[in-house]
Amino acid sequence: MTVQSKIGGDAHSMRRKGKSFWLASLILPRDVAGNAGRLYSFCRAMDDLADEGTAISGLDALGSMARDLLAASSDGPGLAGCLDLAAKYQLPLEPAIYLVETLMWDAHGVVAIETEEQLLRYCFGAAGTVGMLMCPLLHCKRKEATEYAVHLGIAMQLTNIARDVLEDAGNGRRYLPAQWGCAYSPAEIASAEDAATIANIANGVDRILRMADAYYASAADGFAMIPGASRGAIRVAAAVYREIGQRLRASGMQWKQGRTVVPTWRRIAIALRVWMGGRSVEGCSNLRPALFSLDRLVALRMTA
Repeated sequence: MTVQSKIGGDAHSMRRKGKSFWLASLILPRDVAGNAGRLYSFCRAMDDLADEGTAISGLDALGSMARDLLAASSDGPGLAGCLDLAAKYQLPLEPAIYLVETLMWDAHGVVAIETEEQLLRYCFGAAGTVGMLMCPLLHCKRKEATEYAVHLGIAMQLTNIARDVLEDAGNGRRYLPAQWGCAYSPAEIASAEDAATIANIANGVDRILRMADAYYASAADGFAMIPGASRGAIRVAAAVYREIGQRLRASGMQWKQGRTVVPTWRRIAIALRVWMGGRSVEGCSNLRPALFSLDRLVALRMTA
């Protein structure tokens, strides 16, 4: 399958691969949902290129996409659709370029995060950038809304990392920082059998989830900046996604059991609760000074 067909030819990618986001999209106004789906399809295709190809083919394809984004021009229908969104809604292209840069780093081969700062740089590039791109599509007018959106993206990426420790290790990736005492190779994580190693990695997973909670809390402080028609959908997406970490905690951080899944009935129950005015994720403004600012994250972004 070509790069462009990955982007343009998967009309149901959100429903198949992003069930939490698809559920939230049902609440969005139709035009916003359609544009969010186009953006999701583009981002998902970039992620798949980093995951599915060989290191060389993935890097070549992502490099081609980065050049097209820098030139703001493409003959292919998929990227042209992304560029059309950028032109119509004044989406900045820099976040899309940061996203591709991060995924190029991811596609180089064995990944081993060394420090907490490097972890947050990665999460910003892989998902915080998507928050930056979503703000204009949600018709957010306040400039400061962007940082809250970035923090929601970071929270969700941290949740992904906690959920996928075993799967990522099998793919040659370790996102738990060595700085935290998790300086294992991906192969050592995938084959871990001794209780001490399993417990140490579980502690790292717990730390990831606690960090994610801080970013969810910051993001919740910004929900009021989202126009009312879309606010409920973002509150639903945040609550449903955070549930992954909640279930992982409830299991006692049993990362060796593989990916934690939220059943469909539970996702629907959470969505209904939030949509009817129930709690999504709690804001906590006093956490913000300890978090990375948008300017600092941009300055520290990953490069291949």
